[in-house]
Amino acid sequence: MLSRMARVTLAALALTWCAPAAAEEWSRTYISRLPDGRKARHLPHHDETGAVDLSHLRAARSRLGQVKWLDAANQERARRHLEEHWRELDR
Repeated sequence: MLSRMARVTLAALALTWCAPAAAEEWSRTYISRLPDGRKARHLPHHDETGAVDLSHLRAARSRLGQVKWLDAANQERARRHLEEHWRELDR
């Protein structure tokens, strides 16, 4: 049987792991200045320097299935791109 502290810790970890990704809100102006081009604005996850922003990467991964793609191949390309960043960050 687990101790009370162990149960609380496991519950906290489960809530953290299962909670939706929270990222600081980016303004439309900020997003429009990002270096990835206007056609790639569905799931912004690079900051103004081009570096991957971890919280926005998490949010982009969680929202991938919510984007309506004109071309299904773009969804697969976006998924691979996001997963590559995730592996690079060793998450």
